[in-house]
Amino acid sequence: MPWDDNNVAKLRDLWDQGLPTAQIGKLLGFTKNAVVGKAHRIGLERRPSPIRRTAIKPDRKKARSPVMPKLNFEKASEPEITSREPTTFQPVVKNLFNTSPKRGCEWPEGHPDEVGFHFCGKDRFEDKPYCLDHCAVAYVVPEKEENEKTEINNRI
Repeated sequence: MPWDDNNVAKLRDLWDQGLPTAQIGKLLGFTKNAVVGKAHRIGLERRPSPIRRTAIKPDRKKARSPVMPKLNFEKASEPEITSREPTTFQPVVKNLFNTSPKRGCEWPEGHPDEVGFHFCGKDRFEDKPYCLDHCAVAYVVPEKEENEKTEINNRI
């Protein structure tokens, strides 16, 4: 249905009454977007957005990242009490992520939700995270490569 003079007059009247654009569209037989587009084209007064902003967003250019405290991973020495002035707090944080290569096999045994869950713990095989037995399970050689290796071994 095209916009004729009668529909435009009704649009102006309903717009001045402050009806929502979706409701105007239903009354006139147009979509909400058609009403908004026609109102813009004929120069009706703009309306504020119906989306309410509850919080004011900070200007992104002025926003700064939070300052991270410097953590001391060394064992703090016992402070000597020589005065009555309050001492400063020096946190000692344990390194929970042990990166030493002396860790054992990381093959899980059991389910993490079970009480007896643990890791294998045997000596690792070369630079792999598992022991030799679990490497045999975890790393499967594709069939094509396995056949080529068998052929090479048979020739030798």
